Amino acid sequence: MNVPSCSLPAWKNLYEAAIAFREVACWEWMSDSDVFGVQNPQSGEVGYCCVLGELGEVFGLAVYLGSEGLEQYRKIQSGKIHTGSPELAYTQRCLTAWFGDRRDLDQSDLKVIREVGLKFRGKDAWPQFRSVQPGYLPWYLTENEAKYLAVAVEQAREVSLCIAKDHNWLSAPGKNHYLVRVAVSREGGWRWESHWLKPAPVAKTKVRSCPLDEVRLQRIKNAGKAHHGIWEVDSFYMPTPVEAEERPYFPYSILCADYETGLILGTALAEVSDWETKFPPCILDCMEDHDLLPSVLWVRKEELRAFFEPLTSRLDIEVQLIRKLPAVDRARRAFLKHFENTT
Repeated sequence: MNVPSCSLPAWKNLYEAAIAFREVACWEWMSDSDVFGVQNPQSGEVGYCCVLGELGEVFGLAVYLGSEGLEQYRKIQSGKIHTGSPELAYTQRCLTAWFGDRRDLDQSDLKVIREVGLKFRGKDAWPQFRSVQPGYLPWYLTENEAKYLAVAVEQAREVSLCIAKDHNWLSAPGKNHYLVRVAVSREGGWRWESHWLKPAPVAKTKVRSCPLDEVRLQRIKNAGKAHHGIWEVDSFYMPTPVEAEERPYFPYSILCADYETGLILGTALAEVSDWETKFPPCILDCMEDHDLLPSVLWVRKEELRAFFEPLTSRLDIEVQLIRKLPAVDRARRAFLKHFENTT
């Protein structure tokens, strides 16, 4: 398991920006609904920033990356994703700068603080920086992430001071416009300007290709297995992270259960980046192990319906999009309870 390496200058810039940001305590006049963008000077991607601390519980800055990150933020604000929902922990794409107590930091954080030559004291005074990616444990910053987060924190401070003078400063001139801080090249260097911009369209999720094991498919077809009943299939993240070379990940699980009996027919775990190679064999295993094919496959995610359609169509199985999957949900609750009791 690797901890990304960052240069000392990158860390110094980030900590200096964080200290200056904390000193203004902008959460005293800003809320997490005051969203603005900061364009990454290197990549051009816009990170959408919100200040946390209005409620006096968590203090810092969250930078939601790109239109996808902004979409997740909007779902949280609208209540489509509840703040206590497991989905919130597994699907965000953002960089964070939090201020907590010393006990909230781990040895890697403290090591960097010593190397930078800084000392902190008191409650909610210790900075901690993390990279949050869907399906992965919040992790340490890379060099590029540290450089961009320093820029975002600096610009967040500037924006907050403007809002302190004029509370209407973020009032958009049109629907779906956000104030974005943009670094513009001028004679003698860069200058930051405020532009009102619409977010880029959210990229459509590409339907993953379901790899077909032609030999197994033909063997199952030739066996003349009966079609009977309904199978429920769903995917979800397991709460206990698994160590990996780059960064720990939350296992992405598929679970197949019989609707009538509630019997768990099969399950498989995968890293979120390669679940498409692990899930089809799990379904085929269920068919061969139980010597049966379902008449109907129930799923509640369009992503799974589209993914499994090439496989199920070859075996004359109908796939239906259903909101409630009672057998899978019972099994999932039992799985999660077991994990809680063993960790």
